Amino acid sequence: VHAKCNFLTSNYIDALSKPKSISSIDIEVAKSSKYYKNAFRVITSRSQNIPKKLKKRFKATLRVNYKFGYCEYAARVRQNGDWKDHIRFEDIGNIVRSLDVRLDEGNILNAVRFKLLLPESRNGINEILASLILKKIGFISPETFEVETSVNGISTVMLFQENAEKELLESSLKREGPIFE
Repeated sequence: VHAKCNFLTSNYIDALSKPKSISSIDIEVAKSSKYYKNAFRVITSRSQNIPKKLKKRFKATLRVNYKFGYCEYAARVRQNGDWKDHIRFEDIGNIVRSLDVRLDEGNILNAVRFKLLLPESRNGINEILASLILKKIGFISPETFEVETSVNGISTVMLFQENAEKELLESSLKREGPIFE
């Protein structure tokens, strides 16, 4: 309802709830120069972990590309993670980092808040496998899958993982209540 989609969402309601329908995610950060300055400060900070003061939020436009069209959302992104394994230089000088994403309106797979994680920060495909195993044996587990992601034109494969929030409980047909992580 709150997304700008180039297709009629009611015709694809089943597909919109399945991760395999997502082809890629593109993020454009509005003030990209400040975003990159912040990334350089994170990399060059002397501490082994990422200082809280460098986890600033940036306005962004998020575009989810499906096999049948795309939807655009207004969002806010910030650096994710405590350690510097959540940020890296690519071979050609580009910076790639894990992001916390908060949609201002709308949702993706019923998630309003989610993470786009560098695979090596969570042991890659093992995170997906663990999530699937936990779901199969009856634990409430966040939706986790690999997705091709582009942030300001820099493409990489990242892990999409929904946050442990009320939407996670709702999708598991549970009442709202405390969540222990």
